[in-house]
Amino acid sequence: MGDGEADARPARVEADVLPDGARVEAGTLVEAGTLLDAVRALPPGRIVLPGTDAGTLLDRVRKASDEIGAGTAEGEAVALCAGNSPGWVVAFLALLAAGARPLLLEAGTPEAETRRLLRAAGGGRSLTVPDGEDDRPPVLSGPPGEPCGSGPAVLLPTSGSTGASRIVVRDEASLLAEGRRYRDGVGLTGRDTLLLPVPLSHAYALGWLFGGLLTGASLRPVPPTALGLIAEELAGGATVVALVPSIARLLAARRLRSGGPRPAQPDRSTPRPAAAPALRLAMVGAGPVDERLDRAFEEAFGTALARNYGSTETGAVFAGRARIEPFCVGAPLPGIAYRLAGEDGEAVPGGTPGLLHVRVDGTWHAMGDLAVTVPDGLRVIGRKDRAIRRGGRWVSPLEIEEVLRGHPDVREVRVTARRGRHPGEDGIVAEVSAARPGLAPEPLREHARRELAAHKVPDEFLIRTALPTSAAGKVRAAPRYRLTRRAAEAARAYKTSEVLFALHRLGALDRLAEGAGAADLARELGCDADALEWVLRTAAGLGVLTTGAAGDGEPRVRAAELAAFVRLEEHLSRGPVTREEIAAVARTGVARRPFEETGPAGPDGLVTVYQGAMSGPAARARAALGLRLLKPPAGARMVEVTAGPGRYLERLLAADPTAGGHLLAVGRLSGPPAPAVAAAVAEGRVTTGPEPPRGTADLCVVANGVHGPGPGSELAVLLGTLRPGGRLLVDDVFLPPAGAGSELALDWLTHGGTAWPTAGELIAGLSREGARISRHLPLEESLCHLIIAEEAS
Repeated sequence: MGDGEADARPARVEADVLPDGARVEAGTLVEAGTLLDAVRALPPGRIVLPGTDAGTLLDRVRKASDEIGAGTAEGEAVALCAGNSPGWVVAFLALLAAGARPLLLEAGTPEAETRRLLRAAGGGRSLTVPDGEDDRPPVLSGPPGEPCGSGPAVLLPTSGSTGASRIVVRDEASLLAEGRRYRDGVGLTGRDTLLLPVPLSHAYALGWLFGGLLTGASLRPVPPTALGLIAEELAGGATVVALVPSIARLLAARRLRSGGPRPAQPDRSTPRPAAAPALRLAMVGAGPVDERLDRAFEEAFGTALARNYGSTETGAVFAGRARIEPFCVGAPLPGIAYRLAGEDGEAVPGGTPGLLHVRVDGTWHAMGDLAVTVPDGLRVIGRKDRAIRRGGRWVSPLEIEEVLRGHPDVREVRVTARRGRHPGEDGIVAEVSAARPGLAPEPLREHARRELAAHKVPDEFLIRTALPTSAAGKVRAAPRYRLTRRAAEAARAYKTSEVLFALHRLGALDRLAEGAGAADLARELGCDADALEWVLRTAAGLGVLTTGAAGDGEPRVRAAELAAFVRLEEHLSRGPVTREEIAAVARTGVARRPFEETGPAGPDGLVTVYQGAMSGPAARARAALGLRLLKPPAGARMVEVTAGPGRYLERLLAADPTAGGHLLAVGRLSGPPAPAVAAAVAEGRVTTGPEPPRGTADLCVVANGVHGPGPGSELAVLLGTLRPGGRLLVDDVFLPPAGAGSELALDWLTHGGTAWPTAGELIAGLSREGARISRHLPLEESLCHLIIAEEAS
């Protein structure tokens, strides 16, 4: 490698470079033309999915593809948006068999984003995977699209590490070649049980899927958030597991919490721990492996982490055995060559950092990473656009992130360069999300000074509530914000709310909910008919009113409940949510926002108005539904954490005189408890206070309080209130990805809590704490969700 280029490794590799004695299984070298050809070449009785052999899988795929193929154009893009399951594998293979091009989307992708990506790909239809593990075929819906290319291929939306969204086309031949690299270079065989707790829509998992089906390995696709199920599969005999750093970190932490530490450096005579008795290969891709993660995983499971490196465009191109140095990705896989070059494109001397280029199938790809050769292969320094230059030396953001993640109060880190005027003058900025409240920059700075050379210590620490991550758990690149043409429209948007507030002031909402003519309404309200007609016509043009007949598809509006929300928003528009207050919070932060300094107004102020809006018929209906879902036992003990009057406890007490519990009011807008709850407090059936009882509750309910402040957002505290087998229910509003409803974020910023802004983030957080999600019910015509969690097995 003296000239900066590494030759492709031979198709067969020596056993000593494979992780833990892996071998290439004789008789599996199937050079299939398609993935389905590879499955057909397997013995029909070979188990390839739980309870499904190769012959049965082909039958299910054939049945599904026959239904999909009717009217599907060759090369048509069809969206597949579903969670990991055997049904996903069937749907994916059926799309390929039908000649479609699967557009792979993360589970939970919003419909608007699905439509946008389909339009970009030239498609219009989506494939839905039925729930459960039955033989029902997937369902195709939506308008047909146009062919977007010739030949079998897979479409992969990606923002990579750059944040720029685009669709990468991987033809089936390149994916099959990647599958062979897992077979020939990593040592995946038909004797393996391959555990895939990585989103199958992600390019990293897709390569493993092709490798598994090529070799006839037994596949176990499981949801990434199902830590309990992943642990069961490891304990049940999985021999190979594909991981990303975030999932490996959570699994190790969960195992060490529940099962105690294992020997950090077991020798070959040390028996495998019961946590993973058959595991021979745990490989991490889609992110760096630092020393702390490697040590924790081996301590938890007795197997050190092997490494994997690639991109959405190339698939896996490097792999490394276990117990190699941090951030090292190993050596090139069979058929791959690489070179390191400077900015001028010329090869750099050995041991000098350079920009990584890899050759795959005869084509060179710029990977966008800085890397350097080391004894164990190649060590990645970081993305080119994130790499930091200090006084002629390269500084790895990955190394700094590893060190900062070692601080006990840190959840996640993103380190970037603040470019200086001249080369070598970069500043270092560390964005840190706190694992618990109260984290300040100075302790982080002292921690970095103890662990890092002086030139690697960040110049600036920014404490963030959360850092956005991908489905694979990788922290996303920092987005850049630009104005859109809708900015002018937004500048006029306040007039829409003002016309609604004016109708409320006039006392018109009750009559308008029933339908009223302008002349009759003017007479009843004592208004000028012409002026009122103009106001009503304008409101209709803005979408506040409709002139359509009742039942024309518009849901009925409850005037009383709407009036309560209008009164609240009217109050907020002159109080906490003003341009002055928003700007003040942006300058000073949430802890010093004006709301915290002055508090809500007096008895007729924000508390009264807020409770009037939050305790209406819809809130009572959710409480009734939530209790039906929870099925409380007789004499149930419930902890209710709420910014309201205790609606769940009120309903439980009314249904069961022997029930009791604890009421924990959070925030400054909770108001007084409901009369029935107050009476139960006086009788001693219900206790109150900021410290809920631990480990004794059958049920814990968080109603309008999971975003904080205080215990409502602390998931470990909430789960800690439950006895074994207890259940947690969250009843709250969550932000949509974009559009209507996003403005609620300003309420949280100015006078509420900002934790767990989306339902997906809350579900991921509960999973990290070892809980299993048993029900997630988004409520139609509402931003409210009911989420029920139990302790994972």
